[in-house]
Amino acid sequence: MITFNNSLDAAAQSVCQWCKKSLLSRVTIIRDVYGKLSFLMDNTESVADPDKQKLVTALCQELGPYFSGKIYWKKLSHTQRRIEEREKLIIEILEQERRDWINRDNIEFYLSERPIAKKAWVCQPTDQESVWTYDEAAGDNGKKVITFYSFKGGMGRTTALAAVALNLVRQGKNVMMVDTDIEAPGLATLFFDEELIGRGILDYMIEHEIDERVSITDYVLDVTDPALLDENEGQLFLMPAGRVDRNYLQKLARIDFQDNRAGYLREALVTLLNDIRENYDVDYILIDARAGFHDMGGVAVAQLPHGVVLFGNDSRQSWDGLTQVLRTIAEGHRADFPVMIVGAMCPKAASEGYTAVRNHFINKSYTICTENYYDAESEIPGVEAEGEIHFPELLSFNDELLQGVELYSDGSQEKNQRVNAYKTILTGESYKKIANRIKSWFGED
Repeated sequence: MITFNNSLDAAAQSVCQWCKKSLLSRVTIIRDVYGKLSFLMDNTESVADPDKQKLVTALCQELGPYFSGKIYWKKLSHTQRRIEEREKLIIEILEQERRDWINRDNIEFYLSERPIAKKAWVCQPTDQESVWTYDEAAGDNGKKVITFYSFKGGMGRTTALAAVALNLVRQGKNVMMVDTDIEAPGLATLFFDEELIGRGILDYMIEHEIDERVSITDYVLDVTDPALLDENEGQLFLMPAGRVDRNYLQKLARIDFQDNRAGYLREALVTLLNDIRENYDVDYILIDARAGFHDMGGVAVAQLPHGVVLFGNDSRQSWDGLTQVLRTIAEGHRADFPVMIVGAMCPKAASEGYTAVRNHFINKSYTICTENYYDAESEIPGVEAEGEIHFPELLSFNDELLQGVELYSDGSQEKNQRVNAYKTILTGESYKKIANRIKSWFGED
């Protein structure tokens, strides 16, 4: 039975069984928004109508309703109708956007996927550039964009981002935190009372497009609580998602998640990051991305950053999601693009069973990366090679963080002690290792 999953292989097999396949040098299979297949045949000679009909019949029989009935031919005889101008344009677009797939029976097969959404995840170019180049980010006074992502919620991603920011600030770095998880914001509430949270990234994306005179400073909060930061430390800034009030859903409904305007989400976020770059003297921009296969999350993970931190636990659902994310990154970036896997909610290092859990997580991570990330033609590092993409950092489950982290104080002794207790946890060795590993990506000790 033909399904969405096997229709591409069935299509290639049908083409390879055609009596005139020797006339084909390239074949592009176009899968439209419904999942139906059309074909662009790069034929070296014109094909007679009876032979074309044989291919159509074979595709109808093999693919059934998955065949759209449409085949574009590059070369036509003088007796056959000329290609319409519209079809010439379609062919030109397909040739520009198609991607290599397989080589079978001396025919190069290409794919042209035509989705309407999730384009940041499924339509990655093979040479995706970050918001600005890695060399610029790693250079003197460069600004590094790092995205924190988890396929499943509840992995401690947002808390870890806050912890890494605090560790970087303690080491004299200036840090901007950006909450792009606009459908379930939470980063700002770690640092501020809800009443102090005003406009944020959601407001900026709407208002900046209407009025370019708006200032980025109107959307950014300075984190200056003396209970949290010392005077000799770096500066810490936060761009919240926005304030969740009666207007929030109306603003959220106006963000073009389906990317009906080509590249809109990337362009909007590039504008935002460049605005931060020009107006804030920060060393690191840490992006909190939406969990799951979300459009904005795809842009934040696969298109903008200079490095990605992936959070997951040792469950099938988590590994399945992270596998797809690693594939997307591998397809769109150079081999040395920095990625870190973080195992969340692990047992404490001193507890019984920790070693077994650690080893299992490392081995699973190694298998996933070997099969989906590492280039099979290059030397693959060993399983115990620390610092490599497959070698994870592990975060232990901490009951004290379940009650809700509050990194701000009203000045009372009780609140100051509470903030200090959280700060001690978040600047501990596990989170510090993540921060230091990020720094090592850019040649910083």
